[in-house]
Amino acid sequence: MIEHVPAQVDNAFLYFHSAGVSSEQIKPFLPHLIESLPNTYLWAGDGVISSSPLMRQGLYYGSDAKRYWFTFPMQDASSNESFASNVEAMGATLSCAGAYVNALVDQIMTRFQITTEKVVLCGFQHGSCVALAASMMRKNDPYAFTILFEPYILEAYYLKHELTLPDTSVVCIDNQHIRKRTLDWINIETDREFQSYGMVTQRITVEDGDDNLDAAMMSEAIKIMLAL
Repeated sequence: MIEHVPAQVDNAFLYFHSAGVSSEQIKPFLPHLIESLPNTYLWAGDGVISSSPLMRQGLYYGSDAKRYWFTFPMQDASSNESFASNVEAMGATLSCAGAYVNALVDQIMTRFQITTEKVVLCGFQHGSCVALAASMMRKNDPYAFTILFEPYILEAYYLKHELTLPDTSVVCIDNQHIRKRTLDWINIETDREFQSYGMVTQRITVEDGDDNLDAAMMSEAIKIMLAL
């Protein structure tokens, strides 16, 4: 886990990593985050997801290297059809993860005496699914912004069935390479699909890039934090 506590805390930035890594994923960006956001509490936890855990592959706890926030409820995680046929189970699984995140946020707000509008959840890929689940559950006391680096649509199919969603601005950040790859893969522009579910969605696409989270994408997240 990574935690940075400045002398004065005006807002908070919580980061959820992608598959097969840990909170170390955000470490290269910490100097820039700390310099640009001197009064921001920074937190990155370990264990969002490791590889592609499926049911019957086991869950891991404690100090084991495999620490999962959620497990796919299907036996096949390689097709749109498998996700579509397990919408309710995926929603239930991510709601559990989202509830944990919101409980953590409540503790942080009490600790630093800040409001929900001053807390921004951010995730990359599978980590973005956790951040989105938490933000879409917080209907009565919503976040101002939730930042999703390359959000995955498959794990979010359950949200299209929600009758009401909070007015949180869901900011989808990717690069040109990632956006083209997603279109080639499932022929979907994720931010537009989220809009069709009723989410308040913004899109930011930086130039060039590859499969990884990069400085240009993180700089856009910093701009959002500065807007708070």
